[in-house]
Amino acid sequence: MAGDLLWRVKNGILTVPQFQRDFTWEGRDIRLLVDSMSRSYPIGSLLLLAKGPALPLADNSVDAEIPQNQISKRSHSDEKYYILDGQQRITSIIRVFLNADKKSYYSFDLEEMLDSKAYDKHQDSWIEITSRKHTIKIRNQETQGQYLNPDIVLDQKESHREVSKYIRNRKDLDEDKKIDAEGKILGILEAIRKYTVPVVIINQDSGLESICRIFEAVNSTGRRLKTFDLAVARFYSEIVDSERIDLKKWWRATREKYKVLKYFEVDGERILQVVCLVTAIREQQNKYSEPTRGNLLSLEPDWIKRDWENSSEALAKAYQWAQAQGAQPKRDGAKSTLPSHSVLLALAAVKSLGENPWKNDNFIRRWYFSKVIQTGVSRSLNYQISEGFQALWTYVKNDKRPEFPQVRLSVKILLKLNPTDIRYKALQNVLATTIRQDLKSGEIIHPGSILHDHHIFPRSTGKKNKINGRTLDSICNRITILANSNQGLSNKSPQIYFKNMVDHARAEGTLLDLKRRMECCLIPGNPEDPQWPDSFSIDRFDEFCRKRAELIISRVREIIGDSLQVNVSSDDESMEDDDD
Repeated sequence: MAGDLLWRVKNGILTVPQFQRDFTWEGRDIRLLVDSMSRSYPIGSLLLLAKGPALPLADNSVDAEIPQNQISKRSHSDEKYYILDGQQRITSIIRVFLNADKKSYYSFDLEEMLDSKAYDKHQDSWIEITSRKHTIKIRNQETQGQYLNPDIVLDQKESHREVSKYIRNRKDLDEDKKIDAEGKILGILEAIRKYTVPVVIINQDSGLESICRIFEAVNSTGRRLKTFDLAVARFYSEIVDSERIDLKKWWRATREKYKVLKYFEVDGERILQVVCLVTAIREQQNKYSEPTRGNLLSLEPDWIKRDWENSSEALAKAYQWAQAQGAQPKRDGAKSTLPSHSVLLALAAVKSLGENPWKNDNFIRRWYFSKVIQTGVSRSLNYQISEGFQALWTYVKNDKRPEFPQVRLSVKILLKLNPTDIRYKALQNVLATTIRQDLKSGEIIHPGSILHDHHIFPRSTGKKNKINGRTLDSICNRITILANSNQGLSNKSPQIYFKNMVDHARAEGTLLDLKRRMECCLIPGNPEDPQWPDSFSIDRFDEFCRKRAELIISRVREIIGDSLQVNVSSDDESMEDDDD
């Protein structure tokens, strides 16, 4: 019941894992909650985790300013629980019924709870909110007793006395109406007092993996709980060499020091995964370990402290290398084109162990693109990370090169690829690193250039002519160009702007340069042919896409060599999404 819930929070039996501290409700949300309790409407169940040694988490009291006279000595009994789901509801209830909100006072307007007023109209304005920054308004003779403080509602005798006093002072009600009014208000308060909240309790003996799966499932409608959040709370209480294992603080400092991790929106979990791979080699006699959620939360604190900085630096170098391979971070309205984190984690782990995985950069580049463009990958991400790390570690220690995955591409596959597909992003990277001139201006594209993903045939024109939207968005109809060129071309037809390019080049005597630029940009056809601009008419769109797909496949072969298989028998492989 509500009173029992308050008692458990006051006595420290219910506490909040550290990663939950940012959740708050205010205003209308709190009104709706209290109004629902008064009507015995369900407000959802609470999910609690019994405290114990299997998963010790740093915790805090519920985020409310409970008056000193309300606080009992913290209980030392074994009956203690972490609040996994329901922290917002519990915090709101505490703030209202213990007068413990940092910003506001709450009161119940008894007049609005009576017949034909707000309560009967299923409105929640009977719950009044006043800012603590302002002086509470002085009630005059007529309104004295109209506003009931919620912190006395759970005391049956006191709340009965206050309600009765208010009803007796009502001059506009006869005796029968006073009896009815008093009974109605007391009934509402009794519903709040006896309100029960279903509770689901997870025992620590359920096992770490099971607990972690439930952790990931809670708060599905709110802020997503990540493994790194759990790790922050899991290790916060640990102290190594007089230093607290404050992963949240360390991660903020790491993102500021290595901006590339910030730009690619890398999660702190990635560093822990690198640490997990590294410690398996150092502490477990060269064994390999999958960086699963359970393994991350089972790391020894001194291992994390020892390897955090090296792993951070190595991870940053891996992402810098990926950027040099054409991966673009999410910025200036453009989506990230990073195809995979898993291969980068394997590279970072090798680097963190003091070895150089890029000792033969061309070889690693071929291996990297073969890995991210391959199809039919159905194994778990953690398995892929561990597998890639084993292959690279064997390579740097024993000079035994890993086998290249077989890559299957065809025109049909390229036309089907979805922009969220790993292979689509990998192909964007291939094009970004091999197209060195801007399509429109011919300017050199530098590594720091701001690029936009341009539709060669505009989507508006394609839709107007009832061209399949998926084909319009295919990699065959896209090219990365400088941002100002993209703005300049806008929704112009390629038949028009390619003709303008040819006319300008012919007038300037640079037609051969234009031909080389089109070859570099994988634009089919020969600009020296007078009929070339006509090949970009909308009725030849499908022909253009097929020819450009063949050019893209040839460009991929230049990078990964005989790892590429073309025109395979089946083009219906499942599409793989980004592994983030």
